[in-house]
Amino acid sequence: MKLQQLALFPLPSHILPGGKLPLRLFEPRHLQMLKESFLEDRGFGILMEETTSTGTCGRILPVGTRVKVTDFYTLNDGLLGVTVLGLERFCIHEMETDDAGLRHAQVEPLPNWPSADSDVSDNQLVSRLREVFAQYPELDELYPDKQFDDAAWLCQRWLEILPMPIYEKQMLIAKQNSEAARQFLRRLIAQ
Repeated sequence: MKLQQLALFPLPSHILPGGKLPLRLFEPRHLQMLKESFLEDRGFGILMEETTSTGTCGRILPVGTRVKVTDFYTLNDGLLGVTVLGLERFCIHEMETDDAGLRHAQVEPLPNWPSADSDVSDNQLVSRLREVFAQYPELDELYPDKQFDDAAWLCQRWLEILPMPIYEKQMLIAKQNSEAARQFLRRLIAQ
C-alpha cells in the first residue's frame, strides 16, 4: 500500500473517475491547492463534505477522487474557472489543515471500477441519462465521448448527478465495482 500526499477540495457534491466538473476557485487556499497540483503534477483530491442543517460544513467523508485540471478560464465575474477530470478513487488515512485552511491528506489510491458491458437491463438507465444530457447542455458538453455501453461509466455519471443521502452515495462509491450501484440505480430509475 503506497500512500500519496494530496491537497483536498471538499464539496457537497462528488466526481468519480472519468467524470468532469467545472469549479470556481477564488479563495487563496484553493489557488494554493491549484498551484501545488501543477508544480507536483499529481492533481488534488475532491471529496464529499457533509453539510449540516444550519448550512455549515461538517464531516469529510473518507472516499474521494484524485482529479487533474484539463481546462482553465476566466469566468464572467472575473474569477478563475477550471474543469477537472476524475482520475482515480482514494481513501483518506490521515488529514491535516495548514495555517491557510488548506487540507492535505495521506491517501491510499483505490482501483477504478472495471469496465462492464451494459446490457438490455441497463436500457432505462441509458435512455434516462440521455434525457438528462439533452435537458442540461452544459453537462452534455462535458462529455463529448459518452460511454453508454460501459455500465461502470454509466453508474458513475448517475452517482455524480443524483441527489441522494451522502452516506448512501459514499457506500456505493466505496465498492470495488459498479454492480451494487447498478442494481440500486436500476431499482431507482424503474420507480
